[in-house]
Amino acid sequence: MKWIIFTGTWQLTNKEVENDVRQAVRRVFERGDGLATGGATGVDYFAMDEFVKLNPSCTRIRIFIPARLDHFIDDYRKSWKHSPINDTDIDNLEYLLKLIKERNPSAVFEVRKESGDISQEEYDIRHNEEVTFSDEIYAFQVNDSSGTSDTIEKAKKAGLPISLHKTYTIAE
Repeated sequence: MKWIIFTGTWQLTNKEVENDVRQAVRRVFERGDGLATGGATGVDYFAMDEFVKLNPSCTRIRIFIPARLDHFIDDYRKSWKHSPINDTDIDNLEYLLKLIKERNPSAVFEVRKESGDISQEEYDIRHNEEVTFSDEIYAFQVNDSSGTSDTIEKAKKAGLPISLHKTYTIAE
């Protein structure tokens, strides 16, 4: 089994991005591979949500977050809740991450940070972890998003194949 990183924008998406992500997740699942992602809204959320439907025991899911789960959600509400991300998006993310952790505690990799703002450096460390524990990349990049670019560059340096790299332009 290979672990496939699904990386992409956390903020600005549309139905085309969502449908592409969900379709790719189904193909990965049908091949017998696993999902790795960063546990954010947007592309990560679509991928996790679809994969949980296919693998309810969450045995083929790895989620890398830059802090303890509760702290990650608190920081998300404080630092990342701005249009188009709203409370409902974050509530849905929190529910899904807690569901995955409940079903398979070893599926959620949490950095041992419990307080304070989560820095960009810590998000970049999360990208390193995704790459370290994965075999291949599927990227869904909207408007040259920097986090997606960071993960792609780290994957290239590590020699991981970028098997899918879809790009989108969405008006902000």
